[in-house]
Amino acid sequence: MALVPDKLKNLILLIGSHCKVSQLGLTKLYKLIYLSDVLALRELGQSITGSDYIKYEHGPVPSRGEKSIKKLKADGAIDSQLVELDSSMKMNRITSLKAADRRHFSSGELAVIERVCVTYGSWTATALSELSHKEPAWVAAVMLDKMSHSLMHYGLEEDSEGL
Repeated sequence: MALVPDKLKNLILLIGSHCKVSQLGLTKLYKLIYLSDVLALRELGQSITGSDYIKYEHGPVPSRGEKSIKKLKADGAIDSQLVELDSSMKMNRITSLKAADRRHFSSGELAVIERVCVTYGSWTATALSELSHKEPAWVAAVMLDKMSHSLMHYGLEEDSEGL
């Protein structure tokens, strides 16, 4: 897959401004990007951003995620603030300050993004991490290594027995 930086940045902006996405921190953002990419891959034949994904403890992270966040922040397109959720948990809250350029996406891609935001936007980062840990590509990967593109084609339905 070939990374499309403008699509990744605009996907971050779309997710960050979606009315169904609440309590958006970095972990949750990265899982929503991953879900958008793998669902597009499975349904449309290619991912939206073309990102490689790295296996981290809390689930898949787009390889250029941090760089895209820094660029969007420097451009004044997003804000990130460290907020305390409770006495033991903190979150780097992400807020879109500029609108995404939807012209970067096909109607099919926009439909996938919308479905991901509506379906998973209210989930916690912990619940999304647990979901991502069931993905065959995450399970098979070595910690801090790239996840297999070919395994990203397969979802939980194909591996219902957890093999």
